[in-house]
Amino acid sequence: MSLNRYAFVLALLPFGAMAQTNDFCQDVIPVPLALGSTIQFTGDNTGATIQGDFVPGSTLGNLNIPSTWHAFTVTSCANITINYCGTSPAFVEFWNVLATTCPANNVYQFTPQYNYTTCGDGNPTLYFQNVPAATYYYPVWFEDPGGIGPYEINVSATACGGSGAPNDQCGSVTPEPLAPGGSLTFTGDNSLATSGSDWVSGSPFAGAPVVWHAFTLNECTSVSLAYCGQDPVWGNTLGVLARACPGGDLVYFTTFDNTACSDGNRTYYFNSLAVGTYYVPVLLHPSSGSTGPYSITLNGTACPPPPTYYDLCSQIQFQPLAVGASITFAGDNTSATTGGDWPVGSPFAAAPVVWHGFTTTSCARVSIAYCGQTPAWGNTLGFLARDCPASDLQYFTLFNDTDCGDGNRTYTYSNLPAGSYRIPVLRDPANGAIGAYTIQVSATSCPAVPPANDNCASITAVNLPIGSTITVTGDNTNATSTGDFVSGSPFVAAPVTWHAFELEDCTDLVVAYCAQSPSWSNTLGVLATACPGDGLVYFHTGSSNCGNGNATYIFNDLTPGVYYLPVLRDAPNNSFGSYSIDVSAEDCLFLGNAEALTTTVLSAWPNPSRDAISITGLAGNERELRLLDALGRTMFTVRLSGQRTVTLPLRGIVAGTYFLVAQSRTSLTTIRVVVE
Repeated sequence: MSLNRYAFVLALLPFGAMAQTNDFCQDVIPVPLALGSTIQFTGDNTGATIQGDFVPGSTLGNLNIPSTWHAFTVTSCANITINYCGTSPAFVEFWNVLATTCPANNVYQFTPQYNYTTCGDGNPTLYFQNVPAATYYYPVWFEDPGGIGPYEINVSATACGGSGAPNDQCGSVTPEPLAPGGSLTFTGDNSLATSGSDWVSGSPFAGAPVVWHAFTLNECTSVSLAYCGQDPVWGNTLGVLARACPGGDLVYFTTFDNTACSDGNRTYYFNSLAVGTYYVPVLLHPSSGSTGPYSITLNGTACPPPPTYYDLCSQIQFQPLAVGASITFAGDNTSATTGGDWPVGSPFAAAPVVWHGFTTTSCARVSIAYCGQTPAWGNTLGFLARDCPASDLQYFTLFNDTDCGDGNRTYTYSNLPAGSYRIPVLRDPANGAIGAYTIQVSATSCPAVPPANDNCASITAVNLPIGSTITVTGDNTNATSTGDFVSGSPFVAAPVTWHAFELEDCTDLVVAYCAQSPSWSNTLGVLATACPGDGLVYFHTGSSNCGNGNATYIFNDLTPGVYYLPVLRDAPNNSFGSYSIDVSAEDCLFLGNAEALTTTVLSAWPNPSRDAISITGLAGNERELRLLDALGRTMFTVRLSGQRTVTLPLRGIVAGTYFLVAQSRTSLTTIRVVVE
């Protein structure tokens, strides 16, 4: 029996037994073992004792197994085979270690490679691979019954150079094709399997000794893998495939059973495997009987066709829709439900629908036609959903009931940005919209017409006074890079649209992309002072203060003049399509030069406050009071004319932290206030 199965065995020396001459390892004389040769040890372990065998407290010593000993010496690296062939009755208990010291300590050679089949008489055979040159002490396990009495042990050595199993490494196997309806039979012998270099670092199977086979699929295929015929039944096998070599990118079985094989061996089932090459590991696990010659049968069956429609939007499998191509979706909405389709409060929350999905990779003009419904369907939904549950809706640009020629409806979505879209098919029996249906979805290219603000030369600057905010809107789907930036600019190849504004005073500017949904992952934190883009001004600070992944840029101390804002088109980062950007202006005196100003001490009472707050400590020369939120945006402004105490109403102000700023021509005073 192997070492690892007897961690808690306590064997006692039979009363009256006599110790053997090789009961102590220090009494044995090592025998030279040359490569290509075999030596035989004989003995009788009936009187074996535990004394002097192992270092007290060592792993081997803690097992407390009486042993007799033999020793041999190899002068070069060797593969060592030890067998008990010819021992009668057969020994089923044995040590699978070679000790390197006497008494044996925690430094020893261990092997998981052994079997009871090679000898042909029920005795064990052990394999130690790539054993370094040294003297080794081999203990003979005493166990009554199963390992007591006279024995013969044969020890042979061959030159190092591998495990002897030709498929010990997955890199050495040649994949065989497996088609739906076809089968493969893999045969081999895992007795000499090793664990070296079989698995990627960190694999859950690192250390498991295996041999390998491989197969290749050229289309989606479900595969069964059966160990039928192993006698005795293999008690431990691996229900896993690897898509990389060494073993990594693992695919686990979908189901398994021990009944498909009439002899109790296991069958694993892997459903709907994608096209590719898969590596099959065959585990060596002697203590479970999983050792020796084997035969594995693989059968392939065609994957079931994917569903054509889905009751839940979360189930959708999107089909690619290329420009110039079309897809015909077929389904039946008779049993459509509303569960999981719509968010709470949606105007369509009670609409029972089934779903289809398509994906485009470029701007497209998409038409969706219900042609062929008899009688014509009197109610259909003219929008697409970009999320699930469906809240982000893309409504049709045009529709008609004439293109089909039978009264059914066609919807057109012009300039639809690249992305994945869900088509809801409404069940409405009252309007004949129920039962089996087909939908034709077609895509043509978007007209590549640059937007009106594609070039900064066409932009008229908008006046942006201190304390104000403007919202610029547009669509950069067809933005180009022609004439946008001067030669040599780092942004010369960037396709952008433009907006421009004029500042009359020193200004701290906030540019916020907060309205973009889904968020834009790439934007430009830069302004230009000339057209084409030149005299660039980079943002002072940037953040995701929007709270939804969009960016906010702050430009400090901008001098009076005209500034151009470029809006980048970057489709791979979702930065394209329609947009809305807020541009807010604050006085440099507030954000930029506050540290250089003389300030006085303000007091606010009560603070926190709910309905109103009184401000004292004013010097009497302040021009105005401003309440700013945490992003520096002005909530309201009160003009002053010599007051030293002011009471401000707070009705309508959302609870949170704010800054109250008192400003004169030469001073700035700021105090933090909290609105409950």
